[in-house]
This record gives sequence, C-alpha cells and structure tokens, in this order.
Amino acid sequence: MTVYIEKPAINLREELADLRNQGTYQEQQFWYENLVTNGTFDTATTGWTGTNATLSVVSNRMRVTDAGASSAAYQQISVIVGRTYKLTLDYLFPSSNVATDYEISVRESTFGGAIIVEKKTGLVEDVETNLSLIFTPTVSTVFVRLSPSSTTGDTADFDNISVYESDGTDIVHRLPKGWKPKDVFEDGSLQREGAANDYEVVYDGFDYYVKPAVAPSATTQTCVIGVKA
Repeated sequence: MTVYIEKPAINLREELADLRNQGTYQEQQFWYENLVTNGTFDTATTGWTGTNATLSVVSNRMRVTDAGASSAAYQQISVIVGRTYKLTLDYLFPSSNVATDYEISVRESTFGGAIIVEKKTGLVEDVETNLSLIFTPTVSTVFVRLSPSSTTGDTADFDNISVYESDGTDIVHRLPKGWKPKDVFEDGSLQREGAANDYEVVYDGFDYYVKPAVAPSATTQTCVIGVKA
C-alpha cells in the first residue's frame, strides 16, 4: 500500500510571526565582504607583498614587475577549512612585454603547498581578461599568489581581485548554523528575494545560505539580516 503525505509549503514570514508571538524571536546582522584586502588598488598596493618583484599601480591596476626568480605579489587571507571558495580577478599584459604568461595560485605558504595553480602562456597583449578559480583549503590561512612571466623586467597587471565562499559554481553567503535569512542588503540597498530577482535562499540540509543572482564585486558589501528561534 502506498501512502501519500501532503505538507503545506513553509511560509517564512508566518513562521517568523509565530516566533515573535512566542517571545523567542532573535535577529542579527551578518556582513559578507571580499576576503582580499584592497583588491581594486584604491589605496596603492596596500595589503600586497612583493617577492623578487616590484609592485606599483598603473591605470588603476596593480602592476607586478619581474625582478628575479619566482617573482610574485601575494596576500595571506583567512578561510575555513573544508569550505569551498571562488577566486576571481582580471589580468592584462602590456604590449611592451617580451613574454605574455603568468602563474596564479592559492597556496598554504608564500611559495609551497599548492592548493590550486593556473598557468597560461602566449596570451593576447593589451586585452583585459577575467579568470575564476575554485578551491577548497585544508588550512585556515592561504596565500593568493600572482606571478608574471619568468622574463626579468616583464610585467603583469591585475585588478578586481576577490575571494568569496562558493557552492562550487556560484558565490554564496552562508549563515551560521541555526540562522535563517530574513532580509538582504547590498551596498545599503534592499534586495528582492527570488531566483529570478536579486538573490535566492538555499537550504543544504545543514545551513541556510544566500545565492546572489549577480556575483558581488571586489568592493561589494552584503548584509544579511538573520533570524533565529
């Protein structure tokens, strides 16, 4: 015998109203920002360190000039072990270069312990290109490392560098366990819920998270108002 059970769809607003009436309603703000400091180089190259490289800002991008073996710019960021993250950035190679290649990586140290490495050669000059990398760290601090070509004196320009948590494809904003999203603000503006609107609310069986319809930029500030019983 087959038994069919029908349950009404959960209405989050009605559920919240019930919680208020029970006197157990809690509300809290959760902020989600780019894990990379100064990914748009509005304040020179603050937050970035060069190794065998000279760092400068040219046309609102960070220029990494090769000055020796294993040259790079890097920044250490804090992450959660086992979570998935998405690194995005733009890069460009000036036409004055001899070579047009790079290595972009996320590592456990300034040079070793590679988590993910992306190498390209023979790229088009003076054309800005976007790159995205998905990685899952096994340590709580990682290094984003940007290396120009191995030709001394050559340069690579980088901009709009960001790292956000991801579901493996899209950027997401995960709430702490037991919290549900009520309202979402992006750069101070209230967003509309719905997969066809500004964001979608997803429950993965453990946590709730917000998936923006348009990925946040390197400077986007997102505030999620969470509620808890």
